[in-house]
Amino acid sequence: MITLPQYTRRDLLIFCGMMPVMITVLNSVMFDVRFFTDWRIFVWSSLIMSVLISILWIGLTWIAVTLRDRFPRHDQLMKRLSIAIFLFIICTALVITLMFWGYDRFGLFGYRMNEARYEWTILAGMVFNITITFIHEGADGFDKWKTTLTETSQLKKEYMQSRLLGLKSQVNPHFLFNCFNTLSSLIHENREQAESFLNELSKVYRYLLRGTDEQFVSLGTELQFIRSYFRLLKARYGESIQMNIDVPEHVIDQMLPPLTLQMLLENTYQQNIMSKERPLTINITSQPNGWLEITNNLAPKLGGSPEETDAGIDNVLNKYRLLCHREIVITSTETERVILLPLINEDTLKR
Repeated sequence: MITLPQYTRRDLLIFCGMMPVMITVLNSVMFDVRFFTDWRIFVWSSLIMSVLISILWIGLTWIAVTLRDRFPRHDQLMKRLSIAIFLFIICTALVITLMFWGYDRFGLFGYRMNEARYEWTILAGMVFNITITFIHEGADGFDKWKTTLTETSQLKKEYMQSRLLGLKSQVNPHFLFNCFNTLSSLIHENREQAESFLNELSKVYRYLLRGTDEQFVSLGTELQFIRSYFRLLKARYGESIQMNIDVPEHVIDQMLPPLTLQMLLENTYQQNIMSKERPLTINITSQPNGWLEITNNLAPKLGGSPEETDAGIDNVLNKYRLLCHREIVITSTETERVILLPLINEDTLKR
């Protein structure tokens, strides 16, 4: 089933602006001064021409949309334009030929076939096709440029927010206090564990300072960081928090935005109550369809601030939309939350 293109306000403006010009030029070539001196020719031929041009325009725009879907990339522009102009000229020539034949066959307005005028009309149609094609491509390119500019601005905003969220623990006095308090206790109790804790803390801060400058990192790099981040949480919460990672080696080269797992992990432990009797358990597994699944049991805190804790989730959602036009999937039951993250491969990034 053939579906008609969805026309924008810009398309209709171009059509309405070019229609009177095309009607005037084509009728002038066919009838010369009679088009302006005989009101019957002026009115009825203009109406006939309007119907034919409208039908032709619908057909040509359908071809243009089909070619744009078939050759969407910027490096395919010349190929798309060449095929489009070639098909446009053929379709226009057929319609003009049918129009001249019909006028001559039925003797409309006393018209008789004139080969010279027919050739000039074909030439005028070719010029109009090429002109309108480039006007559409130029307007479409301008719209894409504006969209890209807007997305770039939004992306910069998201990354600034991501940097602030990622570095939140660095400037959060509670986090610093808890880390230093844990470290102080370990120094007195177990110097070896204190050294290990300090080593993990330095890894976390190093990644926070460097990782946010990149748009994508490998899953392996992100998992390495999240293990260090989790060890800090483990030193603080002990058996009240658990994390299991089941990701095979062939998946770790897939990509995702940096700090994605950290934001989700932070959101999880901030929203839920943890205890040794009922530990918060986080599972990170890969799916065969190229998605990463993060699940955790639910024990929501009372009186928390949803706006603050949901900021990390919103940031991840927006970065996925802007960077790769993908959506993450979040589902919850009374006892469990499941988050599905689409992983991105290098071939996708090169497109």
